[in-house]
Amino acid sequence: MERIAEPDDLMLRFGKAVPSLTLASSSPNRKALLERCGCRVRTYAPDADETRSGRNPEEIVTSIAGRKLAAYLSSAAYERESIAIAADTLVLINGMLLGKPKDEEDARKMLRSLSGKEQVVLSAAGIKIPNKEPYIILDKASVIFRPLSDDDINTYIATGESIGAAGAYRLQKTGYTLIDRIIGDWTTVVGLPLAAILDSICQRGNHE
Repeated sequence: MERIAEPDDLMLRFGKAVPSLTLASSSPNRKALLERCGCRVRTYAPDADETRSGRNPEEIVTSIAGRKLAAYLSSAAYERESIAIAADTLVLINGMLLGKPKDEEDARKMLRSLSGKEQVVLSAAGIKIPNKEPYIILDKASVIFRPLSDDDINTYIATGESIGAAGAYRLQKTGYTLIDRIIGDWTTVVGLPLAAILDSICQRGNHE
Protein backbone atom coordinates (compact mmCIF):
# COMPACT_ATOMS: atom_id res chain seq x y z
CA MET A 1 0.00 0.00 0.00
CA GLU A 2 1.03 3.64 -0.39
CA ARG A 3 2.11 5.87 2.47
CA ILE A 4 -0.92 7.43 4.13
CA ALA A 5 -1.23 11.15 3.36
CA GLU A 6 -1.36 13.20 6.56
CA PRO A 7 -3.27 14.98 7.85
CA ASP A 8 -6.36 13.44 6.28
CA ASP A 9 -9.98 14.54 6.72
CA LEU A 10 -10.51 12.40 9.82
CA MET A 11 -7.47 13.90 11.53
CA LEU A 12 -8.53 17.45 10.70
CA ARG A 13 -12.04 16.82 12.10
CA PHE A 14 -10.59 15.23 15.23
CA GLY A 15 -8.24 18.14 15.88
CA LYS A 16 -11.07 20.63 15.47
CA ALA A 17 -13.38 18.73 17.84
CA VAL A 18 -10.72 17.89 20.43
CA PRO A 19 -8.13 20.68 20.39
CA SER A 20 -6.51 19.52 23.63
CA LEU A 21 -6.49 16.36 25.74
CA THR A 22 -4.53 14.19 28.14
CA LEU A 23 -3.16 10.98 26.67
CA ALA A 24 -2.80 8.37 29.42
CA SER A 25 -0.17 6.44 27.50
CA SER A 26 3.60 6.42 27.13
CA SER A 27 3.31 5.57 23.41
CA PRO A 28 5.20 8.14 21.30
CA ASN A 29 3.31 6.94 18.21
CA ARG A 30 -0.12 7.68 19.71
CA LYS A 31 1.10 11.08 20.84
CA ALA A 32 2.53 11.83 17.39
CA LEU A 33 -0.74 10.83 15.72
CA LEU A 34 -2.72 13.22 17.93
CA GLU A 35 -0.25 16.03 17.37
CA ARG A 36 -0.58 15.55 13.60
CA CYS A 37 -4.30 16.09 14.14
CA GLY A 38 -3.45 19.50 15.59
CA CYS A 39 -4.19 18.52 19.19
CA ARG A 40 -2.31 19.89 22.17
CA VAL A 41 -1.34 16.71 23.99
CA ARG A 42 -0.44 16.31 27.63
CA THR A 43 0.88 12.84 28.41
CA TYR A 44 0.78 10.68 31.51
CA ALA A 45 2.34 7.22 31.73
CA PRO A 46 -0.13 5.18 33.82
CA ASP A 47 1.16 2.58 36.26
CA ALA A 48 -1.48 0.00 35.31
CA ASP A 49 -1.70 -3.78 35.36
CA GLU A 50 -1.39 -4.90 31.71
CA THR A 51 -1.93 -8.60 32.41
CA ARG A 52 -3.90 -10.20 29.58
CA SER A 53 -6.91 -11.51 31.42
CA GLY A 54 -10.34 -12.07 29.90
CA ARG A 55 -12.59 -14.56 28.19
CA ASN A 56 -11.77 -13.33 24.68
CA PRO A 57 -9.47 -10.84 22.91
CA GLU A 58 -12.12 -8.11 22.95
CA GLU A 59 -12.48 -8.40 26.72
CA ILE A 60 -8.71 -8.46 27.19
CA VAL A 61 -8.00 -5.29 25.20
CA THR A 62 -10.91 -3.30 26.67
CA SER A 63 -9.96 -4.37 30.18
CA ILE A 64 -6.37 -3.17 29.77
CA ALA A 65 -7.48 0.16 28.28
CA GLY A 66 -9.89 0.58 31.17
CA ARG A 67 -7.20 -0.12 33.76
CA LYS A 68 -4.88 2.41 32.13
CA LEU A 69 -7.58 5.08 32.25
CA ALA A 70 -8.47 4.23 35.85
CA ALA A 71 -4.82 4.54 36.87
CA TYR A 72 -4.72 8.06 35.46
CA LEU A 73 -8.06 9.09 36.96
CA SER A 74 -6.91 7.99 40.43
CA SER A 75 -3.55 9.79 40.15
CA ALA A 76 -2.53 13.23 41.37
CA ALA A 77 -1.94 14.18 37.73
CA TYR A 78 -5.65 13.90 36.83
CA GLU A 79 -7.02 17.14 35.36
CA ARG A 80 -10.81 17.21 35.65
CA GLU A 81 -11.34 19.82 32.94
CA SER A 82 -9.45 17.92 30.25
CA ILE A 83 -10.62 15.07 28.03
CA ALA A 84 -8.51 12.00 28.79
CA ILE A 85 -7.85 9.00 26.56
CA ALA A 86 -6.06 5.72 27.33
CA ALA A 87 -5.63 2.94 24.78
CA ASP A 88 -4.49 -0.60 24.17
CA THR A 89 -4.05 -2.64 20.98
CA LEU A 90 -3.89 -6.36 20.23
CA VAL A 91 -3.09 -8.16 16.99
CA LEU A 92 -4.75 -11.46 16.08
CA ILE A 93 -3.84 -13.99 13.41
CA ASN A 94 -5.84 -17.20 13.14
CA GLY A 95 -7.36 -16.36 16.52
CA MET A 96 -3.95 -16.21 18.22
CA LEU A 97 -2.71 -13.07 19.97
CA LEU A 98 0.45 -11.36 18.77
CA GLY A 99 1.98 -8.96 21.24
CA LYS A 100 5.21 -6.99 21.10
CA PRO A 101 8.30 -8.97 20.05
CA LYS A 102 10.88 -9.74 22.72
CA ASP A 103 13.80 -9.17 20.35
CA GLU A 104 14.71 -9.06 16.66
CA GLU A 105 14.46 -12.82 16.18
CA ASP A 106 11.00 -12.84 17.72
CA ALA A 107 10.03 -9.96 15.42
CA ARG A 108 11.34 -11.94 12.45
CA LYS A 109 9.15 -14.91 13.40
CA MET A 110 6.11 -12.67 13.76
CA LEU A 111 6.57 -11.10 10.35
CA ARG A 112 7.04 -14.51 8.74
CA SER A 113 3.75 -15.61 10.31
CA LEU A 114 2.01 -12.52 8.86
CA SER A 115 3.42 -12.85 5.35
CA GLY A 116 0.63 -13.07 2.75
CA LYS A 117 -2.04 -13.36 5.43
CA GLU A 118 -4.84 -11.34 6.98
CA GLN A 119 -4.65 -10.19 10.56
CA VAL A 120 -7.17 -8.48 12.80
CA VAL A 121 -6.19 -5.46 14.89
CA LEU A 122 -8.26 -4.65 17.98
CA SER A 123 -7.82 -1.19 19.49
CA ALA A 124 -9.70 -0.12 22.61
CA ALA A 125 -9.83 3.36 24.11
CA GLY A 126 -10.87 4.39 27.60
CA ILE A 127 -12.30 7.92 27.49
CA LYS A 128 -13.12 10.47 30.19
CA ILE A 129 -15.03 13.60 29.20
CA PRO A 130 -15.35 16.33 31.86
CA ASN A 131 -18.53 15.92 33.92
CA LYS A 132 -19.27 12.52 32.30
CA GLU A 133 -18.69 8.96 33.46
CA PRO A 134 -15.66 7.22 31.94
CA TYR A 135 -16.38 4.69 29.20
CA ILE A 136 -14.59 2.34 26.82
CA ILE A 137 -14.95 1.89 23.06
CA LEU A 138 -13.56 -0.84 20.81
CA ASP A 139 -12.79 -0.84 17.10
CA LYS A 140 -11.29 -3.45 14.79
CA ALA A 141 -9.67 -3.42 11.38
CA SER A 142 -8.21 -6.06 9.08
CA VAL A 143 -4.72 -5.82 7.63
CA ILE A 144 -3.72 -7.92 4.62
CA PHE A 145 0.03 -8.40 4.29
CA ARG A 146 1.72 -8.90 0.97
CA PRO A 147 3.95 -11.99 0.63
CA LEU A 148 7.26 -11.16 2.32
CA SER A 149 10.65 -12.55 1.34
CA ASP A 150 13.43 -13.04 3.88
CA ASP A 151 15.10 -9.96 2.39
CA ASP A 152 11.92 -7.92 2.89
CA ILE A 153 11.75 -9.00 6.52
CA ASN A 154 15.44 -8.46 7.25
CA THR A 155 15.37 -5.01 5.64
CA TYR A 156 12.42 -4.02 7.79
CA ILE A 157 13.93 -5.50 10.97
CA ALA A 158 17.03 -3.38 10.32
CA THR A 159 14.94 -0.20 10.68
CA GLY A 160 14.41 -0.99 14.37
CA GLU A 161 10.69 -0.24 14.06
CA SER A 162 9.62 -3.75 15.11
CA ILE A 163 10.72 -3.49 18.71
CA GLY A 164 7.91 -2.31 20.98
CA ALA A 165 5.27 -2.63 18.24
CA ALA A 166 2.32 -5.02 18.46
CA GLY A 167 2.68 -7.47 15.58
CA ALA A 168 6.28 -6.29 15.00
CA TYR A 169 5.49 -3.44 12.57
CA ARG A 170 4.53 0.23 12.65
CA LEU A 171 2.10 1.29 9.95
CA GLN A 172 2.74 5.00 10.37
CA LYS A 173 6.46 4.65 9.69
CA THR A 174 7.75 2.31 6.95
CA GLY A 175 5.60 -0.67 7.95
CA TYR A 176 3.11 0.34 5.25
CA THR A 177 5.55 -1.15 2.69
CA LEU A 178 4.76 -4.63 4.09
CA ILE A 179 1.01 -4.29 3.59
CA ASP A 180 -1.25 -4.87 0.61
CA ARG A 181 -4.36 -3.18 2.01
CA ILE A 182 -6.38 -2.29 5.10
CA ILE A 183 -10.08 -2.94 5.65
CA GLY A 184 -11.32 -0.43 8.21
CA ASP A 185 -9.88 2.66 9.89
CA TRP A 186 -6.11 2.92 9.49
CA THR A 187 -5.80 4.77 12.83
CA THR A 188 -7.17 1.66 14.54
CA VAL A 189 -4.15 -0.20 13.15
CA VAL A 190 -1.84 2.53 14.46
CA GLY A 191 -3.32 1.96 17.92
CA LEU A 192 -5.71 4.87 18.48
CA PRO A 193 -9.12 4.49 16.74
CA LEU A 194 -9.76 8.15 15.98
CA ALA A 195 -13.03 7.66 14.07
CA ALA A 196 -14.62 5.62 16.85
CA ILE A 197 -13.32 7.99 19.55
CA LEU A 198 -14.59 11.07 17.71
CA ASP A 199 -18.02 9.51 17.08
CA SER A 200 -18.37 8.57 20.75
CA ILE A 201 -17.42 12.07 21.96
CA CYS A 202 -19.81 13.74 19.53
CA GLN A 203 -22.65 11.41 20.52
CA ARG A 204 -22.31 12.54 24.11
CA GLY A 205 -23.15 16.09 23.08
CA ASN A 206 -19.95 17.81 24.12
CA HIS A 207 -18.82 18.72 20.62
CA GLU A 208 -20.48 19.70 17.40
